[in-house]
Amino acid sequence: MSFTNHLSDISSLRNKYFAVRHGESEANVAQIISSNPQVGTEIHGLSSNGRSQVAENTKLFLQNYPSNNSYVIISSDFRRARETADNLASNLSDSHGNKPSIQLDKRLRERFFGIYDGTSDKNYDIIWKTDEENPIKNLNEQVEPVESVRERTTALIKELEDKYENQIIFLVSHGDALQILQTAFERIPNANQQRYLKHLERAEFRPLLLK
Repeated sequence: MSFTNHLSDISSLRNKYFAVRHGESEANVAQIISSNPQVGTEIHGLSSNGRSQVAENTKLFLQNYPSNNSYVIISSDFRRARETADNLASNLSDSHGNKPSIQLDKRLRERFFGIYDGTSDKNYDIIWKTDEENPIKNLNEQVEPVESVRERTTALIKELEDKYENQIIFLVSHGDALQILQTAFERIPNANQQRYLKHLERAEFRPLLLK
């Protein structure tokens, strides 16, 4: 099984990218894994705390990254990501009430966790350990390979690079998907090393810098 890292041949970027993990969701509160698109696109939106997290972190972003650039928001179509993107766009509104539009893209969806979907989120540790030690086992358990996630997310970046220039682009997605994407920016050879990166907190804004 072969996958492509679409950032491997790119030496510089025309845009600035920020990974934005969704805020606390109803699935987080229930402590369950929600990765099935048929479920996650419909339910498990943000909790009230999650909405507050996004609003607060957007304000912090504007304080730390004042810019005259225009913003582009690309979001997973999972409900918790869509609601995060909506909240982000509202808090980025200018003085006239104009806010950035949101583009939904399935390539930013949550990694699919196979037989673990709908189970306790404590099983993440099992999945991540198996990523490193026995990825064939995860494949047999219908867990999406990390390299598959990297292929689809970097394909999106390549497409955005062809489409935009001098934009600040927010990628609103999920913890695993974004940290796997970060391995491509960091030039880490194996995407299964994503857990060596600093944990991406809920509603965190993280600059993605190409090394």
